Amino acid sequence: MSKKLNKIVIIVFATVLVSSIFYGINKFNQKENYIEASSKNSKETNCLLDINNYKRVRSILDDKNNKENKEDEETKSNYKYVTWNLQSLYPSDEAWEKELSKFEKDISELDNYTGKVTKSKTHFISALKIKEKLDIKLEKLYAYAKLNKDINKNSYKYLDMINKIGTVDSKYSRICSDLELEILKLPDSTYNEYLKSKKVNKRYKMYLEEIRKSKEHYLDEKSEDIINKMGNIVSLPSNVYDLFTNMDKNSEDTPSEYSSKIRSSDRNTRKTAFTNEFVIYNDNINTLSGLLVGQANKNIFLSNVRNYNSSLEMYLEGDEVDTKIYNNLIDTVGKNSESLHKYISLRKKLLNIDKVHYYDMFASIVEEQNSEISYDKAISLAYAALGPLGDQYEDIAYKAFNEKWVDVYSNENKVGGGYCLSVYANHPYILLNYDNSLDSVSTLVHELGHGVYSYLSQKNQKYYNAQPSIFTHEVASTTNEALLYEFLIKNAGNDKQKAYYITQYMDFIKDTLYTQTMYAEFERDVHSMLENNENVNTLVLNDLWSQLLKKYYGKDFEVDPLAMIGWSRIPHFYNSFYVYKYATGCSSAISFSQDILKNGPENYMNFLKKGSSDKPINLLKSAGIDLSNKKTIQVSIDKFNSLLQELEKLTNN
Repeated sequence: MSKKLNKIVIIVFATVLVSSIFYGINKFNQKENYIEASSKNSKETNCLLDINNYKRVRSILDDKNNKENKEDEETKSNYKYVTWNLQSLYPSDEAWEKELSKFEKDISELDNYTGKVTKSKTHFISALKIKEKLDIKLEKLYAYAKLNKDINKNSYKYLDMINKIGTVDSKYSRICSDLELEILKLPDSTYNEYLKSKKVNKRYKMYLEEIRKSKEHYLDEKSEDIINKMGNIVSLPSNVYDLFTNMDKNSEDTPSEYSSKIRSSDRNTRKTAFTNEFVIYNDNINTLSGLLVGQANKNIFLSNVRNYNSSLEMYLEGDEVDTKIYNNLIDTVGKNSESLHKYISLRKKLLNIDKVHYYDMFASIVEEQNSEISYDKAISLAYAALGPLGDQYEDIAYKAFNEKWVDVYSNENKVGGGYCLSVYANHPYILLNYDNSLDSVSTLVHELGHGVYSYLSQKNQKYYNAQPSIFTHEVASTTNEALLYEFLIKNAGNDKQKAYYITQYMDFIKDTLYTQTMYAEFERDVHSMLENNENVNTLVLNDLWSQLLKKYYGKDFEVDPLAMIGWSRIPHFYNSFYVYKYATGCSSAISFSQDILKNGPENYMNFLKKGSSDKPINLLKSAGIDLSNKKTIQVSIDKFNSLLQELEKLTNN
């Protein structure tokens, strides 16, 4: 079937599907050839069907639906359509090994420029070209090894491949460090002269500025060499934590099963899943405490050596974010925690329980709607919800769903969670652990947001300007989630459905703005205590975590002994000072979503296409999002409050 005909089918089918989901009709069962599409705009998603098209497509679908109703089972078992095609990177592991050996030899070409990079403008440009070429190759090599490892987590083969590329990368990084030191030493007058070259300015300026901005924090050559040689040591806490969670932690449930059980309507099921999961961490809590303290001490060591005021400052510099923005986020959200307290109290009331425990935080507090959403239906929902982003966005989503960008389902050999990995001159790769829940639909559109952002950046920018920071990446992903919930609430068929989708949107803001800010505060305070030479151990970490749970969740939340060790389950703490980006991303995303729905996608799409061609804060500011202003954060808090008021009215018996 041609793409053009597919889109005719899709416009009608997605609308019928949305109607089916929202009004409980459930008449149509999708088949593989009919999942590839979207509703063009919000008008079409409001069920304005063309009757002739409807009859024609209805006939096609009825022919399909006369077969047995095995939609989920067929899709899940047909891995041709729901797994990655990694052969688009390398045809085989042997080809990867061959390319890695070649890469290791090729880096000598860059090494030949050591000491000569700044000899002349010609040498300067030549070295940059070689490095760009090598960086692209390294990104591809790493992607193949990581993606294979993550769908074969028990395989030492791919773990060994990761170690191999890490060893080669350490050697390459030392050469790059030498190159960057030479660039740092360039007199400003010479550097500015080189930047007058249009090729240098357009293609390499952001990369060069990234180097030059850290000039005062770079060390002498000998010291930089020592730090580069410490690569395997400084990554030890993170690597050991990964080994524990992916190989040594023998959970009764897969990540997908745990996610499903912790949302169960049966409290005993939730509590059992919670206990089984958290006990494993509690049994290893002193080891996990040592790893987290080791991670923080590593950060403090590096920030001290490089003469930063704090480890927080060192990490924020990568995104050129002032520590004031980080602290303002914590202050603003903390001062508005009363809103979340009210929501937790409403949760207690609607669940009819004495106290809200951790295992009560994810169960639906109103009657669930459409608890089983197949992956095929999720795709159609994604098309419909993201329709306001326009045709170009839709076309890229079409590629993602039809050209094997996504590895969909959970299994015992696959890592948990979800992510999107970008590979320059290739397409992005999205990992899911899809479990037929609305939460999984949300994850799908979230990761698709990352993927489309990367894709548009690469199509419109050269390599070094097509590497958006995590800071702006989280905006792109959470904007999609905001649009999903706006769509669901607007198109709800009755008050029960509307209440359910409101709770989902509120939980999204709770988890992304409030909870991630709590994580950010915990991470900041742990580092601060260690920087002030305070003793930090398991008891201290548990106590700090408990205090923050009470601060953010309020008097109706019960901090039981297992909840106190929740910090040990946050893998992002090993990607230091990362979590605050979810919170700033949420604030920016809700602002963007309101603008898209009101004024159309042009401003937002232009933001995506700019990639990393400017500083993250400037890119957002040019699109009307000013994170130095507390009002931007307040937009999300106000949205949460308005949703809470509406939910209280809908649930007031």
